[in-house]
Amino acid sequence: MPRKRRKSKVQPDDLIAWEMIFQAGSDYFGDAKDAGIEVDEYGRADDATVAEAWQRLGAEYMETWTDKHSEPWALREFGQPAVRRRRR
Repeated sequence: MPRKRRKSKVQPDDLIAWEMIFQAGSDYFGDAKDAGIEVDEYGRADDATVAEAWQRLGAEYMETWTDKHSEPWALREFGQPAVRRRRR
């Protein structure tokens, strides 16, 4: 008997849901769609939605970016993300 497919626990505000879109401009693995982010049939989200997410999550994404030989799609498209200051 085949296994039951489990619903992803990733939320739309989680960096995991946005990683592939930030990297390549499209969601190739379905993480964004599973998290409830609206994407078209090619896995692309609306530019305004991606830009807003990039400003919220981009600084955290860039902290974990390890491929120094290429530049993330979102960085080329939307520039440096806003830096959030931590509250004390």
